[in-house]
Amino acid sequence: MLRKDRILEALRSMCAQRSAQSGALRRYAGFSAEDVADFAGVDRTNASRDLNLLTNEGKIKRIPGRPVLFTVKTPSTGPLHENGSNNGSNGNWQSVQAEYSPVMVEDPPEIEYYHDVPLRVTQEPGKPLAVVASVHIGAVVTSFETLIGGGEGLKVAIQQAKAAMLYPPRGLHTLLCGPSGVGKTTFARLMHGFALELYALPADAPFISFNCADYAGNPQLLMAHLFGVVRGAYTGADHDREGLVEQAHRGILFLDEVHRLPPEGQEMLLYLMDRERFRRMGDVKERESSLLLLAATTEDPNTALLPTFRRRIPMTISLPGLNERTMMERYELLRAFFTTECSSIGANIHVAPQVLRALLLYECPGNIGQLRTDVQLVCAWAYLEYRTNNLAELHIHVGVLPDHVRRGLLRTAELNRALEPVSHLLEATHIFTPTGLSLDSLPGSAQNLYDTISRDLGILRRSGLEENEINRLLHIDIQHYFQRFADQVGTPRDAPTNLVDERIAVVSQRIVQYAEEQLARTFPEKLALVLAMHLTSTIEHITHGRMIVEPAIQSVRFTYPIEYDAVS
Repeated sequence: MLRKDRILEALRSMCAQRSAQSGALRRYAGFSAEDVADFAGVDRTNASRDLNLLTNEGKIKRIPGRPVLFTVKTPSTGPLHENGSNNGSNGNWQSVQAEYSPVMVEDPPEIEYYHDVPLRVTQEPGKPLAVVASVHIGAVVTSFETLIGGGEGLKVAIQQAKAAMLYPPRGLHTLLCGPSGVGKTTFARLMHGFALELYALPADAPFISFNCADYAGNPQLLMAHLFGVVRGAYTGADHDREGLVEQAHRGILFLDEVHRLPPEGQEMLLYLMDRERFRRMGDVKERESSLLLLAATTEDPNTALLPTFRRRIPMTISLPGLNERTMMERYELLRAFFTTECSSIGANIHVAPQVLRALLLYECPGNIGQLRTDVQLVCAWAYLEYRTNNLAELHIHVGVLPDHVRRGLLRTAELNRALEPVSHLLEATHIFTPTGLSLDSLPGSAQNLYDTISRDLGILRRSGLEENEINRLLHIDIQHYFQRFADQVGTPRDAPTNLVDERIAVVSQRIVQYAEEQLARTFPEKLALVLAMHLTSTIEHITHGRMIVEPAIQSVRFTYPIEYDAVS
């Protein structure tokens, strides 16, 4: 018996043994090349080659996906879905798949795919379908892997999206919810890319995108764009024209702002999802289109959509607004946007720490879309200076920030704790190059406090902030200065004896004791050493003839009035 015949007999035996388990789950619809190879006792590569040959000869059926499955053409294997399944398909998709010519594709042996973890769909009485699934992709890299926040703020949404796209036989219709600017269109495109990479959709499956708000004022034209028209359907319809529903056949139709679709349009989509059939405007003939619907809305679907239409979409994914994302995610978004602009301009971009702080903290109601637009705006202003002054590189400083972004600096005190995950990154000027990002050397913890305050004072005054707000921001600089000292020095017992002058160390210890008596407090043990290091820096500052700027003293007086009075 030829090896190919042995493979065919092995597959027949396996299908006969599992016939009672045939059902909606894809893993019961066939067997992978590895399964058949183990059963027949042959090499996996040879088994895969023979299975593809048998498919070309029409003796077995190849089921696209990852892993690719094979089954014999017998009634026992059944279709990939059943009538009345959760996806509402009526069998047309199966006939569509049968039209594809088999392709000689072998599963890459280095890619691991855990297909034994099932996707489970449950439905509580009176509620939409809910997917309870754990999709393991192993080493397969998908387009979702590049999405910022994939391991944090968008983790749940991505898991839902993967489950929706992989659910047999061709995925679940999905509704994307979230405010404007959160990236619903981008997310839908990534879902399409993910399905293509894992062969959940045909290789030529189209992605047709349409914003229902574009024609919301003309429902007739909106319906014509979606479903097509026949000649004479209305004034101006002088020829037959196919709609987006036909163009999306065997692929994905993405409808943004779906709540702008009139009720009759929602009912026609409902009929399409149930029967995979529709009519062009003015036509009595039904046409066929098998597609996966992805819809997006900024409104509450419970009030903005017809209940029947809403219930027909089993998967709902909520995308968080920018204010719900972590500070590190927002920082990574800014890095990505500046890198993109740098590549477009073709020159290095220097971004000052205060600029990054403002972009991280300002109120951004337009979410990611507005954040990107604002980054482009500040780059445009900086580019104007770059060209008019013949500079070697672009420098983005507080002066080029729009007022609404600059006001983010006023929230520094309020949101200082939220900045902690990225605070160490905000001490450096960011230099974006067309190939990536480099950071200026971070300032050392013993950097002179007054030089820092003098520099920041000039920047803040040029930004137009009021003096009381400047004092608050300088106060934060002072706190950071002392905190860096405290983080990097140990207790006095562990500190090097030559770190500070012994006389200054003694004076510092007495000052701390005096402060504890006057304020009735107990201070950390290392405070005396931190104070001694600060006094050493101050003496050096005065020795070189550099005066202490008045706002620095006023900031201390303004922020710590009781402590200031105790030492006056």
